[in-house]
Amino acid sequence: MSTRVAAAVVFAAVFALHLLCLPQQGLTDDDDFYAPAGIRCARWVGEVFTQPTTALAQPGIDAAFTLNHEHPPLAKLVFGASWALFHRGLGILGALDGARAGCALFAAVLCATLILWLWRSVGVVTALGSVALLLSLPRFFFHSEVATLDVPVASMIVVTTALFTWAGQRPAIGRAVVVGVAFGLACLTKLNAPFLVLPCLGLVLAERWRGFDIVVEGRLPLLRFPPLPSSLWAMALLGPLVFVVGWPWLWHDTLARLGAYFAFHLQHYPILFFYDGEIWNKPFAPAAAVVEMALITVPVVVVVLGAIGGGSATVSLLRIVRNAGASPAPALRDRVLALVLLQALFSVGVVALSAVPRYGGEKLFMPFFPFLCVLAGQGLSLVARAGADVLGACFGPRVHTKAGRVVVVVVLLLLASLPGAVGGARFWGGFALSYYGELGGGLRGAVARGHERTYYDVADKELARWLDQNAVGQKVSFQPNHKEYVRTYRWLRNDGVIRGSFTLVDRVDAADVVVLTHERRWSTYPALLQQLAARPEWRMRHEKRVDGVPLYTVFDRR
Repeated sequence: MSTRVAAAVVFAAVFALHLLCLPQQGLTDDDDFYAPAGIRCARWVGEVFTQPTTALAQPGIDAAFTLNHEHPPLAKLVFGASWALFHRGLGILGALDGARAGCALFAAVLCATLILWLWRSVGVVTALGSVALLLSLPRFFFHSEVATLDVPVASMIVVTTALFTWAGQRPAIGRAVVVGVAFGLACLTKLNAPFLVLPCLGLVLAERWRGFDIVVEGRLPLLRFPPLPSSLWAMALLGPLVFVVGWPWLWHDTLARLGAYFAFHLQHYPILFFYDGEIWNKPFAPAAAVVEMALITVPVVVVVLGAIGGGSATVSLLRIVRNAGASPAPALRDRVLALVLLQALFSVGVVALSAVPRYGGEKLFMPFFPFLCVLAGQGLSLVARAGADVLGACFGPRVHTKAGRVVVVVVLLLLASLPGAVGGARFWGGFALSYYGELGGGLRGAVARGHERTYYDVADKELARWLDQNAVGQKVSFQPNHKEYVRTYRWLRNDGVIRGSFTLVDRVDAADVVVLTHERRWSTYPALLQQLAARPEWRMRHEKRVDGVPLYTVFDRR
């Protein structure tokens, strides 16, 4: 099978899988930010063709892009386009799920890119293993089906990184231009995309560090730098151009709006984070929280295989450093693995070591997980090779054949993917953010160690349908953060998931039914729990538990 055919098959399979799963997925509070903005952007694109003079004037642009203008538009435009296709055009998905299909599209592009990038450069086993392991991560799978920017930016970072190594195979202006445009599109997705250039620069320095030299001109010593590849220059020159041209919001009052964009993120409004038994805002949670969340929210088998692959990638990086400037140039396999390692470390490190808010579990460093899975895929390849050798030594050359090696790979891949797949099934329907791997002790162990049970105020459809049947004509309040459910439940009503047979109210004393979500980041949670569990006028009527841990509890008045 050719690489392109394999990538096309993976793309179609992953996208179809997500489209099948979307209707059962819960809603996040971010869905109501990005989906409406994407739908409005898509309508503006249509207006550009039907009434261009009005649409391209500043009032028309402002009307289309003011909503959620603190984030660039690429992912939202894709959300809007998928809404237009799957909801308005084909009518096979509701309005919100139609928009969320755009995020699934980015996830499918990401998986297809891994195949195209790794199949020939590192190996078929590493390529297929990285995709399978990524799909087995419950939390990443969840983020791939909600209308947020985290999986889209992870996808664009992987695409640009892959194109960077592709351009390095055969330096040419055309390839450099492609990398520069891709980098600009990544920047048009989310704020953390520009940082992808630093690991790329790190790889270049590892390859060319011997090119640094000190020369004396006159009386002054000068540091001479080695030449940089044209793809890096293209990122620096074309990236900002694509960013501005591709964001109509910046076409007017450009400097002021750019300043507002950066100021918003430098002074981001507070978001609470429960970690190590404490509620963190300012000061931000410690750097260790980022590293810990990166490791305990995935199955331990992925961490172990990632460590094995990371060792292999470290050897590749050291080989590049040792042979810098020598001929021939570093092997493509070494360059890819070294860059994957640098990107993985930097994706976590930039959040852990920068003076930025840390919240939302793994949300802020979503690009880490594809690179971790590439390393894990490489680890799987090494283990499979060693396993085939052992079987050959034990059972003779009849076992140590191509067919025998394929069997070993398939068995190991199934075993490595199984823990995540089982976890995804157990936490299905909007509960994946409660998944913790074995390093975290599972959900029960993680809660006991002071981690949050869930976040994002997820409105799962299981509870929504239960309320629609059992709270008819009653007033329902979600605590401790009711306001987010007002927005998500509006989508559930409009898309026909529920009839809306109950009324939402924000105060406990005005409610007949209270849904207590056990999110300990809210300082009001302990008092609410005591009020609802201990007072005689309230009784527990329904509860969602996984591993014996309650995720939400429904109380009603006696």
